[in-house]
Amino acid sequence: MASSPDGVISELLRDERPAGGREDRMVAAHTRDDDQAALARRMRRRAIGLGILAFLLAVAAIAALIAQQVAELQRRQQDAVALSLQLVATSLRHLDTDPDLAARAAFEALRRTADAAPFVRAQAEDAARRALDGSRLRVTLRGHADRVNAVAFSPDGALIASAGQDGTVRIRRSDGTASSELRGHEGAARDLAFRPDGKTLASVGDDGRIILWDAVRGEQLRELPRQPEPLNGVAFGPDGEILATVGQSPVVRLWDADTGGLLANLTGHKAQVRAVAFSPDGRRLATADGDGALRIWDLLSGRVLHVLEGHSDTVLAIAFSPDGRWLASTGEDRRARLWDAGSGAAVRELPEQPGAIHAVAFSADGSLLGTGASDGSARLWDAAGCTRPAGECQPLTTLADAGNPVTDLAFDTSGARLATTGADGSMKLWDIAFGHAGAIHGLAYSPDGKRLATAAAGTDVTVWELGSGKVQHRLAGHAGAASRVAWSPDGRRIATTEADGTTTLWDAAGEQPPLPLRGHAGRVTAIAFSTDGHHVVTAGRDGMVGVWDAASGARRLWLRTGAAPLNCVIFGRDARSLLTAGADGALTEWNTANGKRLRNLQQRGENILDLALSPDGSLLATAGTDGIARLWGLTAGKPVRSLTGHAGAIAALVFSPDGRLLATAGRDHRARVWEVANGEERLVLPPQDGAVNAVAFSPDGRLLATGGEDRRVHFHPLDAEQVATALRERITVGLTDAECARYLNRTPCPP
Repeated sequence: MASSPDGVISELLRDERPAGGREDRMVAAHTRDDDQAALARRMRRRAIGLGILAFLLAVAAIAALIAQQVAELQRRQQDAVALSLQLVATSLRHLDTDPDLAARAAFEALRRTADAAPFVRAQAEDAARRALDGSRLRVTLRGHADRVNAVAFSPDGALIASAGQDGTVRIRRSDGTASSELRGHEGAARDLAFRPDGKTLASVGDDGRIILWDAVRGEQLRELPRQPEPLNGVAFGPDGEILATVGQSPVVRLWDADTGGLLANLTGHKAQVRAVAFSPDGRRLATADGDGALRIWDLLSGRVLHVLEGHSDTVLAIAFSPDGRWLASTGEDRRARLWDAGSGAAVRELPEQPGAIHAVAFSADGSLLGTGASDGSARLWDAAGCTRPAGECQPLTTLADAGNPVTDLAFDTSGARLATTGADGSMKLWDIAFGHAGAIHGLAYSPDGKRLATAAAGTDVTVWELGSGKVQHRLAGHAGAASRVAWSPDGRRIATTEADGTTTLWDAAGEQPPLPLRGHAGRVTAIAFSTDGHHVVTAGRDGMVGVWDAASGARRLWLRTGAAPLNCVIFGRDARSLLTAGADGALTEWNTANGKRLRNLQQRGENILDLALSPDGSLLATAGTDGIARLWGLTAGKPVRSLTGHAGAIAALVFSPDGRLLATAGRDHRARVWEVANGEERLVLPPQDGAVNAVAFSPDGRLLATGGEDRRVHFHPLDAEQVATALRERITVGLTDAECARYLNRTPCPP
């Protein structure tokens, strides 16, 4: 049995006593050495055992900690995914009713999913694209502490002013920046108006004060005689010399804008006057009262020309069209009405709205009529359609801000933006450019990417400035309804086709007269320039193809391709050949010099609706009623790839400028973007409210423009970072704690 440590110590103590014989001492020494070695071995084994145990315990503790951290990480990741999906759902749910909330929620989802799993990231990107595309809301501006009562753009469109229930007047740059606050009213500021020179702003309020402000410096200039009644409206005459005010009394007062002297009192109303407007020529004045009556006054004589009756309740707003032909009125009876300003005759009663209509305005070119109602909606109407006896008069667009009554609205001078004010103290700026009265059938970018030409049903071809959204030209054709449009490679000419068989070449600068190309018997369905821009090719329902000199308009080739109507035609890469396709599915290549058939790529098949040639000329893309886009190798003349995904006919397709992408426009309300190299679907763009008829890449390949039955052009950034940047520009504040509590069940908002 091994000695205990105590025993060994006792033996060591005994060694201090006198020793016995030498031999005994040697034996004892050996015994002690053996015992000490054994003890050392046992201690080492025990230490090793304890070390292993400690190590195992440490490993177990670390493993437990790691497991806990992994579980916590998984929980956090799951929570982050759940939060991101909540944000996505919130954005999608409010796209139509609260575009500002939808944009903020989508941006937050996009921000939180930068490193998330592809599925989650894709959901956030889709919500962001929908929020960006589905709403025309550009930005929401805040600053007033209460209801905003009035809004106006300066005549040059550089400034925007608002009057609030909080008594303040605010002047901002038209992009919403550099706000200045003007204080002078002792009660609510009710209305305001810019002088035609844009340098002076007039405001009136409940305190009866009429204040003139320096609009540039943001300083008070002077005050006209104070009235003993709350004032409801103010307007400058077109020459800027006369100022009209109306209020709780039935008297309309005219003032000298420079001296402040009273020029005239116009009497005749039986109730308080709620609104006032000068005609564009300055000869007439329109006013509206609380009994629902409107009056048109002759300013030279001061007498009433017409009393307009039709509203059953208070008229809240009135506006002359820019040409002075029409007068629009809206009121508490939920109706908007159009009148002939010359005769006073009723022209049209617009469909009843869900609530009182507080605001009305015409766009600067008179093409649009805007109304704003207490249900939070602003509606845009085709003014021409609503004033024609048999014209269609339904909203072109409805801009919704659910739960926030629209108190006033104003168009900017370019017609590209609309400002609306709300009961919550906010002002919203909306992009309204690139809208049309009919379905869009053609799109073409200028080669420099600065302009876009559009062809739409029932209207002229429109050339837009892309930076500002302004209309640069309207190309008024013979039939007034263009169906196709193409831009020459040098940017100098625009070609359009019309329903009566006419093709027209236009000077893109608008300096030269148009050049008509005639010969087709019926609708011209396709048009294209050669790559050198020297020739134009047309195809029609009559089965004929024409090749024309782009400079002179002389016809160089007139080719009958067959009995079937043609849908599309394009030049080959070197313009020595052209390709046609039609209703019978035939796909044919022709010699442009003599019109001889070179080859049939396909003799018969599904109806082919569009053709596109890759930039290097090696690939041909076709699409049609079978919903399949096909890529053909032109060397062999055989299909090399089929792209499937659309749930219906493909109306149009186009290659990107670098040839790497192909975009398709479907009647399933979708546009899709494909990788040419492998045929994979890269993007499915947000659905539109109707078939997509036209598609075009910007010259730099960064944007895709689409248009169709919903009568507006959609611009889609192709890169996700572009989407995030564009969305960020529309957001002035993040989600509030109250919104997080309501929509995410989290308060405060997660960091």
